[in-house]
Amino acid sequence: MSANCIDQGYFLASDEELGRLEVQAQVWQPDAEAMLDRIGVGSGSACADMGCGGAGILGPMSRRAGDSGSVLGFDSDPDLLDSAAAYREAEGLSNVSLRQGDVTQPDLPQGAFDLVHSRFLLPHVGSPVDVLANKVALAKPGGVVASQENDHNSWNFYPHCPEWDELLDLLEQTFALRGDINIGRRTFHMFRACSLEDVQIRTSVQALQDRHPYMRMPLIGARAMRERMLDAGLTTARELDRLISGVEQAVNDPDRVQFTFTLVQVWGSKPLTLQSRGSPTWN
Repeated sequence: MSANCIDQGYFLASDEELGRLEVQAQVWQPDAEAMLDRIGVGSGSACADMGCGGAGILGPMSRRAGDSGSVLGFDSDPDLLDSAAAYREAEGLSNVSLRQGDVTQPDLPQGAFDLVHSRFLLPHVGSPVDVLANKVALAKPGGVVASQENDHNSWNFYPHCPEWDELLDLLEQTFALRGDINIGRRTFHMFRACSLEDVQIRTSVQALQDRHPYMRMPLIGARAMRERMLDAGLTTARELDRLISGVEQAVNDPDRVQFTFTLVQVWGSKPLTLQSRGSPTWN
């Protein structure tokens, strides 16, 4: 995802970010498919992927919505939307439209979508509660609101890498300057607090091996946030380089496996009694 972060910018912005997002979409696509199967997204559905980045789950949504349905990819970053457009063309996703805008204040018709989704978005915005409320407003009565977010509790190497614990703690401290990177563990209750009905939860952890490129994700993040870490006095350049070097060795060790963070998927239905207005106008 890419969010329009009001005061501090997108924490993971870097030259490597587009490649990271492409690998990320591939790694988590089976779980996106499983979630959409559970939700029951059918032909003719109008779907929105908020903070879609370079791919998001546009493909899985598009295939389910079919020719009679529509999918909107919404993001603030024009470069990522260019990548999403290339992905759309390569995959032949003719029912996908793309639009640039601020996910914290989306200029979209309320009550227009059967499914409003976001993935890895809420830690990057100033007020996750407000963004979730916006998603609810965009959904039709009876439509579904869904999110996929992080919980770092499972993220580790085996055999253990001693530098990993320190680097993960440093990454979490840096994200705390913006928000809660472990917000996934809270989303189930956030959805219920929004009065969504039939709230469901599903989790997944991936096991990565043989120097899988997604094992490098924390290294890419650490390099992207380097200046923020140093400016905030969270570490020194020498110490950060030591931690990155240690984790780099673990990533490049063919005998090590990495267990990812826990992906927390939550979805719920908007009550039929809530009123909405408008209709899709992005085409």
